[in-house]
Amino acid sequence: MIVIDELPFNHVEGQGFKSFCTVMQPRFVMPSRMTVKRDVVKLYFSEMAKLKKELTVAGQRVSLTTDCWTSCQQIPYLCLTAHWIDCNWCLKKRILSFVQIPNHKGDSIAKLIESCLQTWGIEKVYTITLDNASANDVALGIIKRRVNGWNGAVLDGDYMHVRCAAHIINLIVDSGLKEMHESICAIRNAIRYIRLSTARLEKFAMCVSKEKIEFKGKLILDCSIRWNSTYKMLHVALKCQKAFERYEEEDDKYIVHFQEDEGGKKKVGPPSTLDWNNARIFVNFLQSFYDVTLKFSATNSVSVNCFYNEICELHNQLNQLNESDDILLSKMVSNMKLKFDKYWGNPENINLLMFLAIVLDPRYKMEYVKFSLKFFYDAQTVTRVTLLIEQTLNRLYVVYGGGLKPKDNASDESAKFNAAGSSHQRRTFLSNFIKHQEEHSVLESCNEVEKYLGDENVSPLTPSFDILLWWKVNSTKYNILAMIARDVLAVPVSSVALEQAFSTGGRILDPYRSSLNPKTVNYLICTQSWLK
Repeated sequence: MIVIDELPFNHVEGQGFKSFCTVMQPRFVMPSRMTVKRDVVKLYFSEMAKLKKELTVAGQRVSLTTDCWTSCQQIPYLCLTAHWIDCNWCLKKRILSFVQIPNHKGDSIAKLIESCLQTWGIEKVYTITLDNASANDVALGIIKRRVNGWNGAVLDGDYMHVRCAAHIINLIVDSGLKEMHESICAIRNAIRYIRLSTARLEKFAMCVSKEKIEFKGKLILDCSIRWNSTYKMLHVALKCQKAFERYEEEDDKYIVHFQEDEGGKKKVGPPSTLDWNNARIFVNFLQSFYDVTLKFSATNSVSVNCFYNEICELHNQLNQLNESDDILLSKMVSNMKLKFDKYWGNPENINLLMFLAIVLDPRYKMEYVKFSLKFFYDAQTVTRVTLLIEQTLNRLYVVYGGGLKPKDNASDESAKFNAAGSSHQRRTFLSNFIKHQEEHSVLESCNEVEKYLGDENVSPLTPSFDILLWWKVNSTKYNILAMIARDVLAVPVSSVALEQAFSTGGRILDPYRSSLNPKTVNYLICTQSWLK
């Protein structure tokens, strides 16, 4: 309860809780807060042993996400989370470490990640998803060398680095927001003014009621560095546009507020009709970006197989709207397209595992990749990228298939018969048969990729299609491909899921419990992740 509900250790010493426990069980001996803390530490190591066994005994490959966060104590923390698909084809996510970091430099990040992997006994690292900070590039390079040294990387770690898709979308949208800064600022200032007092909020609620607006929520004030919060702020404000206009009539101080100087400059606002129209254009256009961000940030379902499809949709939308007659929209889209092309305009800049994920989706396979590439690029680029995808899939197939070597037991039997010499000539025919079986088995294995790609696709319109269930059912049919799919489909395309851990950290390390030391914070946050 203390761990899951994020309660302070001294909760057990509260008079109300003691009275409650006395009513429930009078003979129950209430532990002290120090006893509770010791129990939490014991629970941490107990659950850690169970998870460590699951991650190491089966030789499980894991994909990682990592990011940094600073607490209210001004202590920087690094969070490392593992993602994998278990033998029952269930997607799992567990926090491995939430530890203090001396600084945000690449070598410091790499040292902590390496230390965590060694503590957990993890050597097989498939991918690491990070944002675009230069320090992360340095850290990734160091970790890649370490994992290669442990022989735990696949294809020498060429595709280990996955750039956070949600972070890239954030950069793309921010570049477009610059063109609408004043309109957004005007609406933000109006919301800030109303939220400053209870009386103003009550008066605004009356305006909403008089305008017969069906809205029961609250006005949202955004965080200016997070576009999705700006999107939600404007989305709510647009529903109440008429209420804002009525409020301007009923509050004399409203207009006066915007006529006052702020740092020698006139305050932006109140929002004009043009500002509301601009905000409406912004919200309608960026609805798709908001929806894509939610898909990429999913933690309980596979997201990597939808990455390429969603990127194609955004690419197509940007291309169409770039020719818009609306000057504001055209300029906004033009800036966004430049940023989009920087990261995703060239398909060779996209991690090839993103393409393999769509190929391993039985609804799309290679056919969809070829179709989409032809839509955006010239024939030479399509041929080059398609060939690279096919070669990478075949290379992975060889790695996962153990080089497509004959089974050891069959080889041993063959060796025994061959070693018998002339005294066992009667067994030569049987030896040749065993050799024939081995060759036939290898030949069948080599055709598994072709068989999968040649089989009929599942309809893309299949309702509630579960890709993990499909591979679970077909894992015996495509034995080696299923092993590849199990690792590829576990790759997270975004590190936004770590925000949940940082939110937990913010609640645990609130101003009233800021004295908790970093080790205790690690015990609490990790154990909560494992118990849920």
